[in-house]
Amino acid sequence: MAWVEQTGQASWRVRFRRAAGSVGSVPGFSTRGAAEAYADDMETDQRRRVWIDPAGSRMTLGSWVERWFPVQDVDPRTVDNYESYLRCHVLVRFGVMPLGEITALDIDAWVKESMEAGYATATVASWVKLLSMILNDAVEQRLIPANPVRQRRRRGRRCRTIARERVWASPEQVLRIADQAGVLGGQVARLLVITAAWTGCRWGELAALHRDNLDLDTGRLVVDPEVGSLHESRGRRWLGPPKTPSSARTIALPPFLVRLLRRHLETHPFEFVFTNACGSWLWRSTFDRRVLRPAIDGVRKPGVRVYPVCPGLTFHGLRHSHKTWLIAGGAPEIAQARRLGHHLSNRVVEVYSHVAPEVETRLLADLQRRWNKATRNPYSTGPRQKAPVNTRPRTAPQAQRSRLVSAAPIAAGGRDNETDVAHEQRQRGARYPVGWSDMHQKHPNRDRRAPVEADHSRSLQDKKKPLRPAGTA
Repeated sequence: MAWVEQTGQASWRVRFRRAAGSVGSVPGFSTRGAAEAYADDMETDQRRRVWIDPAGSRMTLGSWVERWFPVQDVDPRTVDNYESYLRCHVLVRFGVMPLGEITALDIDAWVKESMEAGYATATVASWVKLLSMILNDAVEQRLIPANPVRQRRRRGRRCRTIARERVWASPEQVLRIADQAGVLGGQVARLLVITAAWTGCRWGELAALHRDNLDLDTGRLVVDPEVGSLHESRGRRWLGPPKTPSSARTIALPPFLVRLLRRHLETHPFEFVFTNACGSWLWRSTFDRRVLRPAIDGVRKPGVRVYPVCPGLTFHGLRHSHKTWLIAGGAPEIAQARRLGHHLSNRVVEVYSHVAPEVETRLLADLQRRWNKATRNPYSTGPRQKAPVNTRPRTAPQAQRSRLVSAAPIAAGGRDNETDVAHEQRQRGARYPVGWSDMHQKHPNRDRRAPVEADHSRSLQDKKKPLRPAGTA
């Protein structure tokens, strides 16, 4: 029910009764006729249950967020992201503004200023999406008539940003990165990189891999649907479901990886497969900063030097690399999706396609072939180690240079840090060390028994005698 009251000589207001029993008012009418027309419209909207209380639109966005946020049921990492967006960006701009005064023009200006400040397009889009969710719920609660974010038009400058292709690595590059990661982080780091590249697992799926989910007798790795992924947020870690329901899967392992994992677990006393020296879960940021990035981009530290292999590659790029290998090997799309835990957009293919045993056999044979080829032809970018030409005592700088080269992986020519690659080569009866095979690839017509000149410069005393391949007398 609504009625009109005169509040001054030339001013009227409309009074109405709310559902809770309280009385509200809408002032500001200069004529009685205008006030009566508004009152009639109000009663009509109330009967149609579409009327919106003007007092709701006067609530500030900050006050509405205090009511809205606690009832959201989302993942803990999403909660942390929302809190960060609200605290640092959304409420800073719109927190004190009434809901009814936030316009599409205000949002457009905010987006433009944020883009000019250097924020990425995807980052700003995340803020706008959150603001749209908040205002959309305010519409459903009849606080405002419409969501101003939905009223924005697709106009403005044409986007000319060129999306860069993700960096992926060849098996030889992955093996070199794994060797260098082993130098920096131990054999667990080396095996982690190899397993990620040859299975396509995500970081969280491997960090949460339990012994019970690794069946080496049948060559299977299981991603548990309930606790198959390690989640991190604000210094907290916990086990939870993987990224999507399709990510809960069973992955067949190539024979070489079964051997490497079996050898690792024989001396690994902890329940999770990939842990630190104390048996606790790995921190992704720590592993990336201390091990993976130096192993990919190269770094020189006291006593150790690793060389750039594939700049720009990330841990998730190993997953891209795995899919690229599957495509090159001719694996069907359904086999790729099942192995990587992807959901196919084609519903018919998703439901009616299956991975036959012979398809899986060919897939594993192709992955094994790539491993064998990588171990025979390791990727090398660093200088090779010089063979000793005499037994004279070395000076301090010479000894330091020798330690730097010796700390490099076997793929770079170092001999003091033999890895599983060299071990398997010796098992197959390889005739020459890895560094020698690289030199022969660059000079296929060279006589293998002839002395080899190193690529890097030598001192005047070293030039008196020719270099010989490592391991010869």
